[in-house]
Amino acid sequence: MSNIFAYKEIESPIDDQICKEYKTKYANSSIPIIIDNGSYQCRAGFANDLSPKLIFRSLVGKVKSTSSPIVGNSLKEGDISRLTIKSPFDSNLLVHPPSQESILDYIFHKFGIENEIENPVLITEPTSNPTFCRKYMSELLFECYNIKSVVYGIDSLFSFYGQREQFKDGGKNALIIGSSFNTTHIYNVQNYNVSHQQTKRINIGGGAPTDYLRKLIHLKYPKHKSYFTQNYTNKIKEEHCYVSPGQYVEELREFENDQLAKEKSVIIQLPYQEIDFEKLEEDRQRKIQNRKDLGAKLRELADKKRLEKKTELEDKLASLESILSLKSSNIEEFQQTLRLKSYLNEKDLIRDIDDVKEKLFGKRKESEPIEDAEEFPLLFIADSELSADQLKEKKKQKQLKSMKDGRLAQKRKRDEEKEKEKEKEEERDRYEEESFLRDPEQYLKDLHSRKSKILEKRETRQKQKQKANIVQRNSRLRTIVNPTNHGSYDKSEEVEDPEEAEESRELAILDKLLNKFDPTSISSAIVSHDDQFPIGEYHTAEDFQVSLGVERIKCPETLFQPKAIIGMDQMGLIEAIISSVLSQLPTDTRKLVTENIFLTGGNVNTKQFKDRIHYEIQQIREPHSPLSILKSKDSQLDAWLGARKWCLDNQDNWSNVSISKQDYQEKGYDYIKSHFASNLSLN
Repeated sequence: MSNIFAYKEIESPIDDQICKEYKTKYANSSIPIIIDNGSYQCRAGFANDLSPKLIFRSLVGKVKSTSSPIVGNSLKEGDISRLTIKSPFDSNLLVHPPSQESILDYIFHKFGIENEIENPVLITEPTSNPTFCRKYMSELLFECYNIKSVVYGIDSLFSFYGQREQFKDGGKNALIIGSSFNTTHIYNVQNYNVSHQQTKRINIGGGAPTDYLRKLIHLKYPKHKSYFTQNYTNKIKEEHCYVSPGQYVEELREFENDQLAKEKSVIIQLPYQEIDFEKLEEDRQRKIQNRKDLGAKLRELADKKRLEKKTELEDKLASLESILSLKSSNIEEFQQTLRLKSYLNEKDLIRDIDDVKEKLFGKRKESEPIEDAEEFPLLFIADSELSADQLKEKKKQKQLKSMKDGRLAQKRKRDEEKEKEKEKEEERDRYEEESFLRDPEQYLKDLHSRKSKILEKRETRQKQKQKANIVQRNSRLRTIVNPTNHGSYDKSEEVEDPEEAEESRELAILDKLLNKFDPTSISSAIVSHDDQFPIGEYHTAEDFQVSLGVERIKCPETLFQPKAIIGMDQMGLIEAIISSVLSQLPTDTRKLVTENIFLTGGNVNTKQFKDRIHYEIQQIREPHSPLSILKSKDSQLDAWLGARKWCLDNQDNWSNVSISKQDYQEKGYDYIKSHFASNLSLN
């Protein structure tokens, strides 16, 4: 299908090379270093180059707080999860100078600057940059790096400056919409100057839709959270999300139609291991056959071992019987042999012979019971006829006879129970066999069903037992920690569950029946879960697909309706343009401004962003009135390229627009100079 896209991991950037031409080509006070210091991405280069030398994320990573920072393109995608990542910015404001210092160190190191920085510096800053943020940057540049001079300017205005020749009247009156990763600004240009009093800031940029999309995907597909990192979510937002070109509600309503929703949706196919079910069945049959072969081999080994044991017992029996035969031929030799074999008397020898015969031929028949008169003769003699010693012996015989009678009674009871159990088992076997003969297929289904129910019940009880064990373990830990609790845990308290024992017996019976009536079935004692191959439990490609439907338009819409969608108490972009800027202008000026609308910043690259602005502005314009919207050629590089053009145009006027180190020392860190892109208005 054309709307299915394969998951592709974010490629790590290539390491930046150190410039070896700095001393010969760039070490000149007339060649400024241009740094577009964005909160998402930093771009740095020399004014005499056509493009920046360095482009990297504005992030600093550390393994430990004391370790060396990893900056720029040295920070690989795979390292982000195991490092502590810090940005110099909170929103778009500089708040962490150490991270900014690490970024500047990286820039100057890659430029090949080893000692003194001879070049002046142009660096971008946000609109209405607070004094304390500029103080951090000025202290770094003048006191740490000892630069000669610096120019501060706004990135969106530099971008407009670089392309204002394309506007009517050279951009004399214009409306600039700069939407970056964290914020969006609206600038009003009149008579070639920016009116900062009418500049409007919205605290939403390209980052808010990315975060919202990531939350939606995590909520919808919790099993696939690990795939959708911040960077990858930002990538799919740029590739697959788009701004509704007209009315958002109408576009939203189209997703209520299943057919239209399917056509508009895109699917991200995540990586998965495709399963060959034919091969799976072959493996299953091979495992079954291997088990059967193993069983036959084990039986063969058992038979061999049994035969060896039988031969050994027969030899032992023959040896013992030969010793016993000596009694009739040579009593002295017999007594001597008994001593050599460590027998105390003939009785021990006969006991060993009986044990060997029992092992060879099975349990021997019970010998005729010895009459009590023979075993306990004193019990049948009157006390008056016995001596004192015989009376003591008679008392012992009486106790022995009582114990013997008890044992015989218990034995008779056990034999009766065994006989009843045997009869019950035979009756059950007859019933099961009759059931099998009546309907073999249904009977086997019932057996498997009974077995499955027992296994499910056992699994459920095992989970409950694990939870109970956790609670019990925590209780024991509290007992150890709390000395006032004198309770103790005794393993002897763990008693076998009678229900579990009954289930084990029932399971053994079912396995026996299955082995008898269904030889292809494998006992639950030896089969593993993956040997049963329940096809429904195996994942297919559809289980690893992430569908983006209404999310494609809902996430970018946060810039236009932040409060309605993500609950952020901010004015939407169109509302800010109309109520905060255009409504405050005279009708003639408003007409001129809307003929020159300029879109810049990375977030304006969202698909159909320009069409939406055109549609919304057209609603408040007079019918058929001219409306011109220009989107920057390269929204991510235009600020740097515009700053480069501004530097080249102001080379002869550099001292009037830049802040020298002497100015910084004499007039303080909050001193700035006016120019077109400055935070200080010219009017």
